Amino acid sequence: MTRSITARAALNNAIWCDAVCRAQDHPGEFGETLWLTRLGAPRFYPDVVTTAGVEAAAAQLKAIADLVGSTRPREWFVKDSFNCLHLEALGFAPLFDADWIALTRAQPDVRPDRSGYRSTIVTDEAGLTAWERSWAGDAPNPVASPPPRVFMPGLLADDSIVFVSLRGDDGLVGGGILNRGADAVGLSNLFGSRMELVWQDLIALAGDIFSGLPLVGYEHGDDLAAAKQVGFESLGSLRIWRRRAGAL
Repeated sequence: MTRSITARAALNNAIWCDAVCRAQDHPGEFGETLWLTRLGAPRFYPDVVTTAGVEAAAAQLKAIADLVGSTRPREWFVKDSFNCLHLEALGFAPLFDADWIALTRAQPDVRPDRSGYRSTIVTDEAGLTAWERSWAGDAPNPVASPPPRVFMPGLLADDSIVFVSLRGDDGLVGGGILNRGADAVGLSNLFGSRMELVWQDLIALAGDIFSGLPLVGYEHGDDLAAAKQVGFESLGSLRIWRRRAGAL
């Protein structure tokens, strides 16, 4: 049976989350209806991503209950990919809702002014460090300890993952990530002061590097509006759940 584009988007995202966690030496596990990591995900990343809908809700609830009950109390995050779970009884509360998005047709003819800007692919650890600092908005502080890294250098060796930087005359002004998986290319972690250029660059590079695959991702708020402006369509909603440390 052909997997729906929404299910492919969810699985693509789970594959990406697993890659990020594996690079941290916190490998995850793929089940029939969800992906999870027992060892803790880095900041901004979930511990669970569901990959099937309401028909699998009972099994997913049991797996999540077993997961949070098997480890010392800490903060947990669940990406409920089909917005069909009720996790309040397990101590979770909704954090935010978003839409899965996809671009499956030809790229729209949107051509912003590119003068003074160029896109590059991150290929070394120094470039990745600068990219992550800009993405996270972490200003260098000689006194405070730097926050834990999210994206480890090992990700650069994976030919299914591409970190993209958008540079202007004054340096890095934006970027994003492409990841191939589940017969799709995920666009994620987009940031920058010229978002129309960032979206266009990632769409173009995805077509060049991973030709023929649909582009998927998820966004909300102004970022969702920006995605729609460049041709993405909403597929359906997802929900991010948070369980605070020590929650009953």
